Amino acid sequence: MSEGALGVDVGLSGVRATVVRDDGTLVATARRRHRRARLSAGIAEHDPRDWLEGMAAAGCEAVADAADVRICAVGVSAVGPAPVLVDAALEPLTSAPLFGLDRRAEPQRRRMTEPLGAEEAAGTLDNALPKLRWWQENEPGLAGRAAWALDATGFLVASLTGVPVMDSVTAGDYELPGVDPPFPLPSPLDPLAVAGELGAGPAAGLGLPAGLPVVTGTYDSFVDIAGAGVRRPGDAGIVLGSTMIVCRAAETAQPRHGLGVSAYPGEGILLGGWTLSGGLVLDWFRDGMGGGRSQTQLADAASSVDTGGIVALPYLIGERTPLWDPDARAALIGLNLDSGPQHVYRALVESLAMVVRDHTDRIERVLGPCPRWRLTGGGTRNLLWVAATSDAVGAPVEVPAHAAEALGPALLALRAMGFDPERPPEATVEPDSKGTRHFESMLPVFRGLPHLTKEVQL
Repeated sequence: MSEGALGVDVGLSGVRATVVRDDGTLVATARRRHRRARLSAGIAEHDPRDWLEGMAAAGCEAVADAADVRICAVGVSAVGPAPVLVDAALEPLTSAPLFGLDRRAEPQRRRMTEPLGAEEAAGTLDNALPKLRWWQENEPGLAGRAAWALDATGFLVASLTGVPVMDSVTAGDYELPGVDPPFPLPSPLDPLAVAGELGAGPAAGLGLPAGLPVVTGTYDSFVDIAGAGVRRPGDAGIVLGSTMIVCRAAETAQPRHGLGVSAYPGEGILLGGWTLSGGLVLDWFRDGMGGGRSQTQLADAASSVDTGGIVALPYLIGERTPLWDPDARAALIGLNLDSGPQHVYRALVESLAMVVRDHTDRIERVLGPCPRWRLTGGGTRNLLWVAATSDAVGAPVEVPAHAAEALGPALLALRAMGFDPERPPEATVEPDSKGTRHFESMLPVFRGLPHLTKEVQL
């Protein structure tokens, strides 16, 4: 019997589980949608119990479908920063507000960042400390019962091991100059460290033996990037997910041109950006204006037309990098009597590709030209989006096998156990020179539009 790992990824829309063999072969997958998620203007939160139920259901299904694989470890990744207050028994006391999507703690953030410069303060939109302070000020009775503040990944790992956990990447989002955390935080662990052993109760729910090592993990986007092969300085990757990440590994770099830097499960640091734009925008169109068609059907219809002169801004819920503006908003410009759903969808896809191009242009200003990019995430199923992304960056994009599946957490767990399978590209998408020239010419226009739309917002 071969060895493998169970990986669990908790994203914006649901939970995905995979079993991956020690040679990198995907053996089984399962998923569950969140049932109690809340996403609206200014409020975005998950019920942590949803995460637990989804992890148990999807994980158990994946394990059952991989009966010929001996699971040697469990890996977890999750959306974040998404803080949760827990009691001494590690039971959740609160919902989990989702990074910059949830705006309720904006007054607290502004107070905490008053001593900082404008650019430095803008980079704190995702920081978890204002949300912890919001609970302290608005829910004092509940806050008084809190034994720990955990983030999503650490909460899930704690539920499996009985040990409060926070990884070293996430810990950076629980720091602000001159601000002490209002609740106890676990000591940070490396994402590849073993956080503890799988407890008897969670083991039974997953159909696994108790005592298996559970790896610390970190944010899903960084785990996905590392799993796609971005591991060493010079590697570059793009995650096409509900939101996007565009980054390049470097030995060292400073945040410039609206970009950020972060540690990740690889060598050096990542320079790049993590957006609020992505598949959420295309899902919004599908659900509200798609006429019951799937993303595949919408993309197929849009692939045979151009935008019809429509220019789109995708900032439905504000934007992180490079704008750092929670009040940024979306727009469709250039609509006419001939505009149809296929033209609008095409314009939205191109707007997401423009967001990527905006980031890659800024990254290359710091680190020089990048010859190719690794592409991963659920958006790789959308061939129109993939092609537009390649055209926008003006370079080949390499797509590994099963790029739309959540292999990252299982691969991270395998690395922690001493296995490190390669993931060569299964497909390479070359840019179309005409498309690249189009995105080049549109970049100055795209960058200027948010300022114009801001002037007319009521």
